Amino acid sequence: TVVDAKEYFEYTPGVLRAFVKPCHLDALTFTLQPVLERKMGVKFIWGEVKALNGTEKTATVKFIWGEVKALNGTEKTATVKTMFAGTDEIAYDYCIVCSGCNFGPFKPMGESLWFPTVHEQARTVSDWPHIDERF
Repeated sequence: TVVDAKEYFEYTPGVLRAFVKPCHLDALTFTLQPVLERKMGVKFIWGEVKALNGTEKTATVKFIWGEVKALNGTEKTATVKTMFAGTDEIAYDYCIVCSGCNFGPFKPMGESLWFPTVHEQARTVSDWPHIDERF
């Protein structure tokens, strides 16, 4: 099982080209679920691991996905009703933490306007809490 706070992969070094040639974005990104589940036989959960219990080998996961209730056209935002407001426990045999990296050297969480944090706890201290790249 793979748990990730973003539902897609992005090849970041190629993003600048997509700014001048938007159709190139499809070559730089892909949705994780079809690749992981169909090609690799691994379950994908769009969520955030909130805690790990090494003794019991469980992870506390908060699901991110939800149902869009309304689109706010002028503000370009969406009102989302979360399907799972709480958390769930997932058992594991092995736990591999792949935290990635952020490129903002002047912020404690490494975020920048071009790469805002997607993690709930970090968003509380973010300079850009309104920018949510998960949706």
